Amino acid sequence: MPRRISDDMIAQICDENDIIDYVSRYVQLKKSGRDYSGLCPFHHEKTPSFHVSQEKQLFHCFGCGASGNLVQFVMRTENLDFIDALKLLADNAGIIIPEDDGNFSDASHEKKKRILAMNKLSARFFYNCLRDKNIGEKGQKYFAKRNIPWKTVTVYGLGYAPEGHDHLLKYLTSQGFKTEEIVEGGLAVSREGRIYDKFRDRVMFPIIDVRGNVIGFGGRIMHDNKEINGYKIPKYLNSPETPVFDKGRNLFSLNLAKNAKSSEIILCEGYMDVISVYQAGIKNIVATLGTAITENQAKLMLRYGSEILICYDSDEAGTKAALRAIDIINNVGGRARVIRLKNAKDPDEYINKNGVEKFKEAVKNAMPATEFKISLIKKQYDVTSTDGKILFIDEVVNIFTKLKDAVEVDAYITKVAEDTGISREAIASKYREKISKGSYKRIPTKNEYQKKVEQRKRETTKNQMVTSSLLEAEKRLLGLISQSKKLYKMSSAQIKAEEFATNVYRRLAKSMYDSYENGMSPDPAMMLNDFSGDDLSEASEVFYNLEVYSGDEETVKELLYTIKLEKLNMRINAEADPTNLMDLFKQREELLNEKNTWEE
Repeated sequence: MPRRISDDMIAQICDENDIIDYVSRYVQLKKSGRDYSGLCPFHHEKTPSFHVSQEKQLFHCFGCGASGNLVQFVMRTENLDFIDALKLLADNAGIIIPEDDGNFSDASHEKKKRILAMNKLSARFFYNCLRDKNIGEKGQKYFAKRNIPWKTVTVYGLGYAPEGHDHLLKYLTSQGFKTEEIVEGGLAVSREGRIYDKFRDRVMFPIIDVRGNVIGFGGRIMHDNKEINGYKIPKYLNSPETPVFDKGRNLFSLNLAKNAKSSEIILCEGYMDVISVYQAGIKNIVATLGTAITENQAKLMLRYGSEILICYDSDEAGTKAALRAIDIINNVGGRARVIRLKNAKDPDEYINKNGVEKFKEAVKNAMPATEFKISLIKKQYDVTSTDGKILFIDEVVNIFTKLKDAVEVDAYITKVAEDTGISREAIASKYREKISKGSYKRIPTKNEYQKKVEQRKRETTKNQMVTSSLLEAEKRLLGLISQSKKLYKMSSAQIKAEEFATNVYRRLAKSMYDSYENGMSPDPAMMLNDFSGDDLSEASEVFYNLEVYSGDEETVKELLYTIKLEKLNMRINAEADPTNLMDLFKQREELLNEKNTWEE
């Protein structure tokens, strides 16, 4: 094993392992609101107090205080150190950690940082080109024709790659990047001794990961000509595979869809489909990146929604793609439904023809995956004839053998029996016959191993000068900051990272502040890798706060006021000098008056 594993490698390992899948090997989890709950594996209990968040990739027990991310769960359950827990998860995901002295990781990390920096500059370059009245006129007309307003352009950071061979190349080299870096980053190509821009005369779609990094681009031509001077022009041109971009492990617009807080994720085929649906007010929508859906993409979607609604083109190719997507989603333990759009080939066309309310109705009436498959098979046979019924049932029963839910199998056997007039017993017998011939994986048993209970030690026992009210206010404030850059700006203007009361809160605040300043959103699961023991429990509580606030900005103002007041009271209680006390009493009075002013 290397002496040091880079943050990028740790992030990749965590991305490829879902906490719900892993914890379910040890705990029988049930859906509970937006989270999952079950009996804690770390202490004996009869009432479930153990909660797991798929969205945040964290666990927390409200009984014994055990908390953390997936790596820390593995460390507890398997009694491993951090490196060995990462290795186990890497093996689980089929990821190879380089066996070297750590220099490879450092070099790889630096290369990725350079490419991400180039991508960010390139996205801004394309956006500015689109805004320019002269350079971006063609792109502006295209988006106007597609009914994409400037507000949506800004949300997605859409842009235009100008005509010519080296506009972006010249810009990036002027910013200190070498031509070989630009080629490796997929922003330029080298052919016959010449280097020129990869994207030319196309509207541009930045591809942004869930951490807010621009990892690649999609470029679309603005005309219907598929061939120019004998050269075939692809309608869409995507970034090639790079050290930061893997088409099979990312999704377009997931960075926005994850914030919709929906139990469903709608999956489309094209960027424009996603954008049309999003601007119609439906935020929980994503698209694959020019390829068929992969298991990695299915797992990624299921982190942010418990069900995937497939909304592919209604033609034959789209139907076949939907069937493949259903199987892939089922293979990773997910559930799927299919949205069928009549008299339109895709969501973009459907919304422009019928309006958003009709689309919402189609989403609501999405067909369960099994029912969708049965309907397609039914079209192939004349089920009014005996031979047709036999062939139809034989194919339908093949579908049933792939279902994992016995209740679902039973329900569909009953439905097919009613539809065809064939007895339920005969169909069930056919199903059992096919099952007996198949080979099925055994469901893993629950691990009975239990560790000794780690009793939590709160900060108040370490430092009696810190009040519980101050700690609670700071905990809530950090939780809100972690979810919103706007709230971070409000808070950071009044409280610096080093001014928080405990060492854990100071470290968390610094990590969050640094993330926002570097243009990224904080990643709770990654941040918790820096904590252990009692510190881990304290840090986890910041992100596992089940309270929901109705007005976040007002809440932040209240919390900042509480923090200032508690700190003043602590200073007053510790001060012995009468002169200093008078000054502190005056500051407290001013603070109270200030609150009365903004409450009026």
